[in-house]
Parts: sequence; C-alpha cells; structure tokens
Amino acid sequence: MHLQLDDVQNADVPVNINEEEQIGGSMDDNINNRASKNQESKLAKALAICTIAGMGIINVMSSLPMPMMNTYLTNVWNLSLTNAAGIVNIWEGSSMILPIVVAYLSDTLMSIYPVHLMRTIVYTIGLGLLAMSTTSVFSKFTGTCSDDQPECIGRTQLIMFFTSLALMAVGIPDTKFLKTELQLKKIKIHPKLPDSDKLSIIVLIIGAIGGTIFSGVIKTWSLLFGIPAIFCIAATSFLVASFIAHSGSRPKERNPEENLLTNMARVLVASAFKISQKLPDDPAQLYENIDQSNVHSLSHTPGLRWLDKAAIILPNESQKENKWKLCTVTQVEETKLVIRTIPMFISFTFCGLVKSIGNTYFLEQANNMNRKLGNLKLPFLFLPMLHELMKLYWESTLKQRTATYSVIVNSVVCCTIAASVERRRLHDVRRHDLLDYPEEEIPMSVLWLVPQFFFLSMLDSYLKKSVENLFPDEIPLSRRKYLIHFAHGASGVGTVSGVLSVYVVGKISEIGGKNWFQYTLNRSRLDRYYWTLSALGALNIIVSVLSSWKIVLQFLSYVGES
Repeated sequence: MHLQLDDVQNADVPVNINEEEQIGGSMDDNINNRASKNQESKLAKALAICTIAGMGIINVMSSLPMPMMNTYLTNVWNLSLTNAAGIVNIWEGSSMILPIVVAYLSDTLMSIYPVHLMRTIVYTIGLGLLAMSTTSVFSKFTGTCSDDQPECIGRTQLIMFFTSLALMAVGIPDTKFLKTELQLKKIKIHPKLPDSDKLSIIVLIIGAIGGTIFSGVIKTWSLLFGIPAIFCIAATSFLVASFIAHSGSRPKERNPEENLLTNMARVLVASAFKISQKLPDDPAQLYENIDQSNVHSLSHTPGLRWLDKAAIILPNESQKENKWKLCTVTQVEETKLVIRTIPMFISFTFCGLVKSIGNTYFLEQANNMNRKLGNLKLPFLFLPMLHELMKLYWESTLKQRTATYSVIVNSVVCCTIAASVERRRLHDVRRHDLLDYPEEEIPMSVLWLVPQFFFLSMLDSYLKKSVENLFPDEIPLSRRKYLIHFAHGASGVGTVSGVLSVYVVGKISEIGGKNWFQYTLNRSRLDRYYWTLSALGALNIIVSVLSSWKIVLQFLSYVGES
C-alpha cells in the first residue's frame, strides 16, 4: 500500500515520531527537559485514554435507544406494528448510508477530528432531544398531560422527536470509521497507549452489562432515554478536551483530486464526453500519469470498455487543464471495480433486509413474553445487549476471509428459526385466548428468542468481516474505505427497504385472504413473513453460487486461450 508522505507530515493529530534529544547544555537543563517531556507524555496518554474511553462510552450509549424505540412507539404512541417498525428501519438504514457523505467531507472540507467531533456533538444533541420529547419533560410548558399515553403527545413533542431522530442518524458515532482514518494517516495518539481495541472491548462489556441492569430498574421513558444522554454528554467532553489539546497540530491540506467519489464522477463525465471516440487497439496508448511514482496504479482490465474512453488522449489535451475530460487508467479501473461489485452489493442489501427485523419485530415479540428466569425477571434490554456481546465474540474469533454466500446462509437460518418460534408463540396466544389482548403477558419464555438473536449476531459479524475482506489489498486504504462504506450503505438500503418489503408482502398476502401485517403483533402473521425472507435468501444463495461458478469458468477459459 502506497501512501503519500504528506498524509503523515500533515496529520490531524500528533504522529508518533520520536524527536531527537538536544545534545549539550547543562545537566539541570537536560533534567528539566526530560521532566517536561515526561509530564507531556503522561498528559498525552491521559488524553488518549479519555478519547478512546469516550468513543467507547458513546458507542455503547448509541446502542441503547434503538432497541427500545419500537416498543416506545407501540406502547406510548400507540402506533401500529408496521408504522413503528418503518420509523426504526428508516432511522437505522439512514445511519448506515450517511457515512459515505461523512467520509467525503473528511477528505475534502474538514480533517477527520473535527468531522468526528461534530458527529458526536450532533448525536448527543439528538439523544438529548429524544429524552426531552417524552411526555413527562415539557408537559407543564406545553399544557399536555405527563402520562405515557398517545393523547399526552403534543406538537412540540412530535417536532422534538423527529428532529432527534434526524440528528441521531446523521451523527451516530462510528469508531471503526475513525480508526480507518487514523490507520490511513499512520497516526497513533500516543506510543505508550494501551491497546485501544482491548480498552474498547472492556468499555463495551461493562456498558452492555450496565445497560441491561439499568433497563430493568428504570421504568420511565424520560430516564430510559435521558441517562444515556447524560453519559454521552460526559463522553463528548472527553473528545472536546482531546481536540483542544491537539488543536496546535498543523491541519492537513485537503486534496479533493484524490477523492474516489470525485474521480468516479470524472470518469463517467469524460467517458460520456468521448462516447463517439474510437478506442485504440493497444491499451498502453491510454493515458496514465506515471510521473507520480508514490501514487498507486492499477493495470488495465478487459470489460466495461466504454469507460476506457475516459483515458483516450486527444490532440493537445492535458489532464492539468481539464481533469473532467481526461482521466488515468487507474481512475478508470477504480470505477470499474465499483461497478463490478454492484451484484455483490445486492447480497448485502438482502442481509440488511434481514437485519431490519432484529431491532423491530424480534424485540416486539419479546415485549410481552415471559421474561422470568426462576425468581429473576430479565430486563428488556437483555436480548439486545446479549446480541451485542455475541457480535463481539464472533468478531474476535473470525480471522479468515468470509464468503458472501455464507453470510446469506446465516440470514436464512436466522429467518427459519424465527418463523418456527413465532409460529409457536402464536399457538400459545390462541391457546390462552390473547389475540385481542396485545398488552397481556404470553406464558412463553423469552429465552425461545435467543437462537434467532444468536444467528442474527453471526449475520452481523460475518457481514462485517466479508465486507472488510471483499476488496483486494492492491487497492489503497484511501480508496478501499469508500468501497467498504458502499457495502455498508447497501446493507443500509436493505434495512430501509424493509418498509417497502412489508408493504409489498402485505398487499400480496391480501390476495389469499387477510393481510399478514395487522395493527397488533398477535393478529399478524410474522411467521409467514419470515418464511418468505428464508425463501428469498435461499434464492439469493443459488444466484451467488451460480455467479461464482460463472466467474470461475470465465477465468478457466481465459487461461486456456492464453
């Protein structure tokens, strides 16, 4: 992987370059200098620990509101099952798509620290507004009642609620994104800093256990949303302190020319501008900037030849004069790589569709199931936090490359188990005559849902691993990070499309009689929806396998011809 020297020299935070001690001077001066350096070292290390701990706390706190949101909308707002799930899915999917925009901003307009700090502040403000949008906070000022009932929700609460969702979707913290940027610039906050991954794991485990306990003790929604907001405010102050401490660093000069999105746009425009030009027989005649020896380059590949026209050199044409009419072979090949991975993104979209049922319908199933374990009543956040811990386990054990179709296999198994469990739950609902009593507890243990959350955590971890290992190492990290964001964005599109899939499947089910999605969960037939997703997943596996064999056969035929 080739990196420009400026990426290190113009880093946003201090780089670990040991300065040579000055030779000479009195012994007292040397002692004072060493004491000063030791003091600065301890301060930098303390700030670094605060930064990583702050990011870990915010990541944990950001995982708490979403699992509670669907239940909040159905119980307090009295929304239908599908409307509540639709709001949550749009929120979750948008938060997975927006990092593409954030990555572009960090490359073109701002450095990584200000972008990450702004996202954190925006998310904290959104979480605070979410807590204040509950019925008991501003009831005296708005003249509404303070009970957790739909009639107590006024116009002010509505505005604050949807504003909070928008801010939280834009600013939801992404530690992985920050680590990628720091890795790209070869930046470490301090050489003696403990392993940040281990520190993040410790914070996550403590936060998961603490969040589970607190959800069982706290009963009011203003505190359920307010306490995470308070922790986020404290953690954000750590990040602000770290940013101020590093504000003396020389900012990196932005170079939008090296941005993958900008280069892709240039290739598409240049190829359209030269659509009538004839390609040369020898690809070596296409333009490639060989003067920049420290910049990566990609070899020309066959296929998508219409994009090669962007690299055709016309008489008296220079890329310096107009970069929207002449592109390099490397820029063309990067664009080809993105286009060729679009079929793979379809699989990620389906995985996002399966993930959309995790924080919505799965948790709605658990809402009124028996949560007793002997004499202990399990908190509501027990399953979501167990899911986070299982994801942590799988991510630490997965070391090898993960095939995409194996991710889809996990999604199929997850949906199949969920369909079987939901069918059993509906059987108990009918047996105890609870069809029209959605708020009554169903005498079926919530532990029946653990297997589907287990495979859902495998799906999340396998998807993350397969995305990270999808693209070849020859692609530099500055480009590969966008491809990873595209893959996660495709998963976010699948999560958002969960709203459309519910509508389409519901309309189709009406042909055979009753819509599978009714106002309440007990009247709905989620088991049939889960079976539908299982069938779509099986079809996706077949298509993925056939596509893999097609690629293998094409490669063998190419080798045979050569």
